[in-house]
Amino acid sequence: MEEIEKLKRQIELEKQAHQQTEIILEKKALELYETSEQLQLLNQNLEQQVKNAVDELKKTEKRYRHLIESVQDIIYKISTDGFFTYVNPVIKERLGFSEDEIIGRHFSTLVLPNYQEALINFYAEMVQNKEESTYNEFPIKAKNGNIVWIGQNVRRIENDDESIELVAVARDITERKVTEDILRATQARFGNLISNLQKGVLVEDENHTIILANQLFCDLFNTNLQPSDLAGVNCLSLADKIQGHFKDPEHFLNRVNEVLEKREIVVDERIEMADGRIIERDYIPIFIEGQYRGHLYNFSDVTDKYLAHERLRKSEEKYRGILDNMTLGLLEVDNNHKILRAYDRFCEMLGYTNEELVGQNAKELFLPEAETDIVDERQEEREKGEASSYEVCLIKKDGTPIWVLISGAPIIDEHGDTVASMGIHYDITERKLLEQELEKAKEVAEEARQAEKQFLANMSHEIRTPLNAIIGMTHLMFDTRPTNEQFEYLDILKTSADFLHSLISDLLDMAKIEAGRIEIHKHPFDLVGLLRTIQRVFQIKLDSSPVEINLLTDVKITGNYLGDDLLLNQILLNIIGNAEKFTEHGSIDVMVKLLKEEDETCWIEFKISDTGIGIPADKLDLIFQKFKQVDSEQGHKHKGTGLGLAITKQLVELQGGSILVKSREGDGTTFTVTLPFQRSKNEVVKNNHVIKEADRSLESCKILVAEDNAMNQKYISSLLNKWHFTYAIASDGKKAVDKASKERFDIILMDIQMPNMDGYEATITIRNTKNPNQDTPIIALTASAMLDQKNKAFEVGMDNFVTKPFSPNHLLSVIQNYVNTKSEYAVMVTEEESTVTKTYENNIFLDNERLTDLYGDDREYAADIFQTFLEDVLPDFQEISNLIHQQNWEALRKLAHKLKPTLGMVGLTELEQSLIGIENQAKEKPEYESLQYMWSLFQVKLDESVPVLRAELDKLLAQ
Repeated sequence: MEEIEKLKRQIELEKQAHQQTEIILEKKALELYETSEQLQLLNQNLEQQVKNAVDELKKTEKRYRHLIESVQDIIYKISTDGFFTYVNPVIKERLGFSEDEIIGRHFSTLVLPNYQEALINFYAEMVQNKEESTYNEFPIKAKNGNIVWIGQNVRRIENDDESIELVAVARDITERKVTEDILRATQARFGNLISNLQKGVLVEDENHTIILANQLFCDLFNTNLQPSDLAGVNCLSLADKIQGHFKDPEHFLNRVNEVLEKREIVVDERIEMADGRIIERDYIPIFIEGQYRGHLYNFSDVTDKYLAHERLRKSEEKYRGILDNMTLGLLEVDNNHKILRAYDRFCEMLGYTNEELVGQNAKELFLPEAETDIVDERQEEREKGEASSYEVCLIKKDGTPIWVLISGAPIIDEHGDTVASMGIHYDITERKLLEQELEKAKEVAEEARQAEKQFLANMSHEIRTPLNAIIGMTHLMFDTRPTNEQFEYLDILKTSADFLHSLISDLLDMAKIEAGRIEIHKHPFDLVGLLRTIQRVFQIKLDSSPVEINLLTDVKITGNYLGDDLLLNQILLNIIGNAEKFTEHGSIDVMVKLLKEEDETCWIEFKISDTGIGIPADKLDLIFQKFKQVDSEQGHKHKGTGLGLAITKQLVELQGGSILVKSREGDGTTFTVTLPFQRSKNEVVKNNHVIKEADRSLESCKILVAEDNAMNQKYISSLLNKWHFTYAIASDGKKAVDKASKERFDIILMDIQMPNMDGYEATITIRNTKNPNQDTPIIALTASAMLDQKNKAFEVGMDNFVTKPFSPNHLLSVIQNYVNTKSEYAVMVTEEESTVTKTYENNIFLDNERLTDLYGDDREYAADIFQTFLEDVLPDFQEISNLIHQQNWEALRKLAHKLKPTLGMVGLTELEQSLIGIENQAKEKPEYESLQYMWSLFQVKLDESVPVLRAELDKLLAQ
């Protein structure tokens, strides 16, 4: 039973324990439910918070993206190996590239080639060294090709201590870079200007720190320092170091402090140095927007000027007593012309007493109105401390004029200031009256000479201008493949024009005729061919006239003859042309025969007979006089200068021949000319009229042509088009200057006589104003035969001249010479041109190839140039030595530039290169000894060249 009871109690206990367990489980289940409910609520809250956070993140990202896209700087990302992964839209505005065109590209493809390697290395080091940020500036190329400067900050983005990408903010700094370049250029120019001033310069800032000094400042004060050493030094400490150089150091330092305190401009302040030198100082304060920012000092060594003033002052004091006793008229006046003292002799000269003159205004009392300007100019010289002599007319007390020679000098006080003037008056009335009479006579003679000279110059110009177009167009027509008949006509036209050209070149300059400077140029020519050409010229001319021209030649006249065919042609053209003018019907007969042969000389007679109106017996003596024409009783008067037969007679006699005339009024005239020639075995080279082709390398050559004549414009344009040159036409000098100021040309062809502004004025303007063509070669195109006009071309700055009419090949050779090239593609090269020779004597070479290019066979033109060089240009070279001694480098450069082409024009090409070397040295601040040595070598060679040039000139004149 007990066991049953125990079992029951045990079962009861287990039951109670089970009930308690169920109660505990129910509580746990309830707790779990409540916990589940709480977790579910927490989960819902967490989801809402995550959603809110995501929404806020999206809004933040949107704001930042909008911010990035709205800034004006380029923002981009690149991978560590340099490829774009992101770029904001600003890149389209700044560089022209879209985002799609940039993303995926390597950043170096936008960078200019010269900067790529350095930039790649720069950012590679940034990644390698794990630098957080860097800054760099470099140029890139925009899509449109423009160069844009970028300044960018770059940051490195890390993940687990590893670089994953680079983020950059890039800004367009092009404008700043341009400004910096301009500033650097301005600073360089300013520094160069200061360095080369002929004054010592010192610039300080407001703290007395030296900003800039030049070498002359260092030299003046013996600082033993270079200008670069002074930059950054406190000037007050420098003043302490150099005060021992001054005569009164304490006064110098006190004065420095005084001017710095006042900050007012001080000019020409005199400083006495311990070694006796006198220095003038300028002090100029610098204010920027009203604020003091420093100052500038100018220092000049005026010792020589000061000593000169002192000597003059002492001399005046010494000789004043002597002048008191001289018989010359002495007068002292102040700076306003007020009379201070009149000496007795002056009072006698003008008829006044001293009391009547003292206090009066000398200019108003003595001078006619026309003379006041002269006295004012001299007064300005007195105020500068300069003395001078001049002539002036004075009015005496009784009203009669008197001429005096005045020697005036300033009166200088102990401070060096001009306080008055002393005039010494010498009566030259009698001499002046005689001079006036002589001047009137001279004016009359000069007017007559100028009238004749102007007539010849006008004739030369007026004929040469159209003749240039005639010859030029003939050259061009030969290039058009004419028929045989057309070729014959053109050949006759060309021959006639060439002979006319020769006539104008040699004979219109009467000064040359009067001086006997017409040269005979002997060479082989076809005499019969020349006569037939002349006959054909007049046959064409007389085609519609009832006058025939007949030619009869001696059968013994065969082969070629040695002589001057140009002069012979001129003689025959003058005589036959004269016959044609006075023959209205009938014939003109030209009969040529060999009179005799003596040794190697053949005397040939040319008889020209006409059936014209004839010449009265009492007027036969007039026909060979200059500017004389015979007027017939029928009233015949023909155009012309009246020079033809006068020139013809001189040309015949110049060649050792004779000319006679027989005539009967109403029964025609016969001229008989006898001339000596020699037979020649040499062949005559025929001109094939082919125009050379220009070197292909010259096709980029750009030419300005200043020419007002329409025919010549057409001629030159046709030639330049044929040679494929780029060119511009200016119809007058003013337009030429305008074009020269706007664009660069390789060469300028400048006519002389043009409207609005002539070629001389245009050249002066181009050479002396800032424009792209200040140093461009300028070639004169002149129709003048007058040598003085050619000389003037060089004086105003032209490099050469081409005389109209000119041949195409001559013009091309000049252009080639001045653009430093030679034609390698010439269609026609004569035997003379193909031979490269040089005249050699005393180690001096004349470049005959250069001379041939310049002058061809125009020996007279060459002789003129050689004579001009020896007589007018050669003395100018001596000025080079003076300029080197003065160390005036700019004047030396200009003179060398002016003289160098003249050497080439006489064949001294080696010396021309040497002078170019001197010119280049003068452009930089040269070593004095080095330049002096170069000049010494040049001078020796130039002196050795003179005999060679004179020999060449004699050879040209003898041919």
